Amino acid sequence: MYEKYALAFQQHEAELKLISQLSTSSATAGLYLEMQPIMSLTAPYESLNFEVLLRMKDPEGNVVPTERLITAAEASGRMAVIDRWVLTTTLAWLDQHQERLKNTRFVCMNLSGASLNDEKFLQDVYELLEKNRHIVGLLCLEITESVALHDLDNTRTFVNKIRRIGARVALDDFGAGYTSFSYLKLITADLLKIDGSFIVNMNQHPANIAIVEAIVNLAKNLGMKVIAEWAEDRATVQTLIEIGVDYVQGYVVSRSQHPDNMLLATSSAGFIKDDELTLMMNQIGKAEQALNQVDLFSEASGSRLH
Repeated sequence: MYEKYALAFQQHEAELKLISQLSTSSATAGLYLEMQPIMSLTAPYESLNFEVLLRMKDPEGNVVPTERLITAAEASGRMAVIDRWVLTTTLAWLDQHQERLKNTRFVCMNLSGASLNDEKFLQDVYELLEKNRHIVGLLCLEITESVALHDLDNTRTFVNKIRRIGARVALDDFGAGYTSFSYLKLITADLLKIDGSFIVNMNQHPANIAIVEAIVNLAKNLGMKVIAEWAEDRATVQTLIEIGVDYVQGYVVSRSQHPDNMLLATSSAGFIKDDELTLMMNQIGKAEQALNQVDLFSEASGSRLH
């Protein structure tokens, strides 16, 4: 039934306006970055890691839903322009504040499939990384599983090249698509991010726990660290610790933050608001100090690249 001012029509109209804007020279107007902490589950107070997240405000100052922005950027063929802006802005921010990020081991940034199929964009990425070798060791570029499988040869070439320059690579949303373990033999990655659909309410779904445990064992045998996304409660964090997950990302730790907040923190665990989770992390921190273990991504292990 047609309804003149239906929400669906309003959303579609907003998307069309956004597509029109992205097709102009002011495509990046209104874009800004937020950062979501990624907390170590083995040494929570020793590192300040996070993911860079894209955000946008319209001319009236209203926040544009990120999903709408990505859809419009892909529809207008301007995703590479957006990704280039994010990468350039992130590198500039890291360069400006590197002295205040002493505990940061890695900073994740997602690359879209559309951009990875753009040869001009890939050349720009190589040039930007070469120009920023002094901070490129902090950068971890995320590639979704579906993108990796779409053009395996191209993905492998890209991954090998940026890792030679000094950046890290994460396989994002692992397990969400048509998972094929065979491609893991061909692509060398540093991190594997388990898709959040397996993490949300995982304690109510034993199958999810079994799947996550299998992914963790696979990743560790292949020399990769594991990040669990979308963790929303303390019980989930406890299960992830028992399974052996290395890092956790989600609202239970912190929502996305203004970049300035990263400069005021010393660790990702410092953002926790739940007192019982803080106590749990304190106990892990004390145990870590007693064992004197070294995190793969710590400076002490020599894994931080320059």
